Amino acid sequence: MRITPFLSLPIPSSRLAVRAGLLAPIVLLAACKATPTIDERDSFTQKSTYSRQFAGSSQAACEAGRRSLLGQGYIIDKAEPNRVSGHKNYQDKENDDRHAQIVFNVDCATGGDGDAIVYASALRELYTVKKSSNSASVGLSVLGAVSMPVGASDDSLVKTSSETISRPAFYEGFFEQVAQNLASVQATPPAPASAPAAPAHRDGGAPTPPATPKAP
Repeated sequence: MRITPFLSLPIPSSRLAVRAGLLAPIVLLAACKATPTIDERDSFTQKSTYSRQFAGSSQAACEAGRRSLLGQGYIIDKAEPNRVSGHKNYQDKENDDRHAQIVFNVDCATGGDGDAIVYASALRELYTVKKSSNSASVGLSVLGAVSMPVGASDDSLVKTSSETISRPAFYEGFFEQVAQNLASVQATPPAPASAPAAPAHRDGGAPTPPATPKAP
């Protein structure tokens, strides 16, 4: 069996220069398609990811938003006629030192046609546990004051990141809950006004009945 040896022919330098010239724009284009900057990710568009319009008053829409947050386990921090805010805590199942919190804000306004416009924005905050041990100073006659660990530690949460949630499906689920709760809010009759209390006597007893006129 005859084996023909493989000959490696040198590539002319001019051809290498041509190839390098063709690859340079590709490398430059790949570099330009890197991770977008903050202003590119936060451009103003016509998409309504963070807002929806509902038929009803702004107060009823915000009450529906409050009920929607309560139904998902959020703790309500503030509840006003046109503004609701709450938070929800999460624990990392793989690392006990990592914690997360979602802060949800809802603002309600009246649109031009009288309907309510609900604006929603959620903030994801990540925390990690920072441990610091305490030490006590012990006075010795020969060595003076010596700092010795006592075994106690103070754990504190340190915020590591904070970012607004931009996933459309997250807000779509919230607005669907608002639409369902808004129907029940509008169907609930308003509470009747309480009757004014009768004036009490000065000495704290029952009110004095009016005097009966005497017959002539």
